[in-house]
Amino acid sequence: MEKKELRKIIREKNKTLTEDYRARANAGIATRFLLYPVFQQVDSIFCYVSMANEPDTRTIIETAWQMGKTVTVPRCVSVEGGRMEAVQISSWDDLQTGTMGIPEPKQGLPVIDGYKIALAVVPCVTADRWGGRLGHGAGFYDRWLKGQSMYKYCLCYEELLSDRVPMDQYDIKMDRIFTEEKIYNPRAQSDDSIQEAMKEAGNISIFSLIKGLFKF
Repeated sequence: MEKKELRKIIREKNKTLTEDYRARANAGIATRFLLYPVFQQVDSIFCYVSMANEPDTRTIIETAWQMGKTVTVPRCVSVEGGRMEAVQISSWDDLQTGTMGIPEPKQGLPVIDGYKIALAVVPCVTADRWGGRLGHGAGFYDRWLKGQSMYKYCLCYEELLSDRVPMDQYDIKMDRIFTEEKIYNPRAQSDDSIQEAMKEAGNISIFSLIKGLFKF
């Protein structure tokens, strides 16, 4: 299936997801992500600011702030060229409505080079279990991630996963795909369970930090 056709199908499916499903899925995705050892260990993240139809990232960003991590989010540099930059924010007040109605950092905030960022949290229209990711078609994230050594994690609703996402030479594969049900590890072609993540972490203080955010 071509990218354009798959994108159209998944976007229509996204419209059918109920608010109840989104709420439960958002909580599941955030919990798995926040308990994952890599997130706990890194000192800096780059994270998209979620829109209404995307897996929510506000809990992730707020938790990162509480843990003292450096948080950067995207700001469009060129729509025509599909280029963006990572800008550090310290509160929601640092954002304003930007390109295409997406919240973006205000001018005057620090722009951070990609090599200084340990982990990128990336959105998608759909993804697959092998690290394939389909974005909205402008190529912003693929261009920005090219050549970056940071961990690349994608958030996707389980209901919007695809069997296979068509990939070309310019598309960047993800290191993990987080859904509300599983953490897909493309290299192992397996699922990193939340229990194993907690065991590897050896430190569940993060659980106490996020416990009050959701109903378990």
